[in-house]
Amino acid sequence: MSKKAWAIGVVAFLAIVGSCSDKESTSTSTTTPAPVAAPATSSPYVAPVAVPTTSAAPAGVAVTRVIDGDTFEIAGGQRVRVLGIDSCEIGTYGGTQAKQSAEITLDGESVVLEQEPGVDRDRSGRLLRYVSTGDGSDFGESMVVQTHTGVARGDSDASDARLADLRERDHGGRDCSEPDYSPATTEYDVDVDVDDDGNLPDGALTGGYCARKWWC
Repeated sequence: MSKKAWAIGVVAFLAIVGSCSDKESTSTSTTTPAPVAAPATSSPYVAPVAVPTTSAAPAGVAVTRVIDGDTFEIAGGQRVRVLGIDSCEIGTYGGTQAKQSAEITLDGESVVLEQEPGVDRDRSGRLLRYVSTGDGSDFGESMVVQTHTGVARGDSDASDARLADLRERDHGGRDCSEPDYSPATTEYDVDVDVDDDGNLPDGALTGGYCARKWWC
C-alpha cells in the first residue's frame, strides 16, 4: 500500500470515529427539565370575627342644687345654664314656679349634659349645655311648655334648629306675673236687707241672683 493510500484511509477512519462520537454525545445528552411549580396550596378559609361594638350611653352627672328654673349645680360645684330656655327670675311669681318645677325634675337626679359645638361657658363661667333627664326627656322642652319659662331671646348660644323646636312647643310665652285671682261678680247684684234679728225677709233667696252675700 502506498503512503498516500494509507493516509487517506487514516483520515477516513478518523472521520468515521468522530461522526460516531458526535452521535453518541448527542444521544446521551440530557435536557434538564424546567422546574415544575409546586401546586399552590390555599390556607384554610378563616371567617372574619365580628368585633362587638358597644355604644356606651353618655355618663350622667348628679344635680346637687337647683338655682332657678334654668340654672343648677352639679357634683363638684360647677353651675350649668340650660341652653335654649329662659325662666323667670327669682323674686317673681313665675321665678318661684320655675324653680319649683326644676326641683321636681332635677333635684338629686342624674342628668346628661350635651354640648353645642363651639360653645362651652358663658361670661359667668357657667357651663352651657342641653340637659336630658334620666328617662331621656329634654329638660328644656319640659320647661318651655309652662308659662314660667320661654325660649331664650336675643343672641342665644343654642342652635337655630333647637330654638325653632322650642318655639313650636312654647305656645304661651313667658309670663312672670302672678295670676289675677280676684273673684268675678255676677251681672245682677241683688241687695237684700235683713230685719233687726238678722233674719232674711220672705222670698229673699227666691228672686234674682245673689252677688256673693253671706247667705248665698
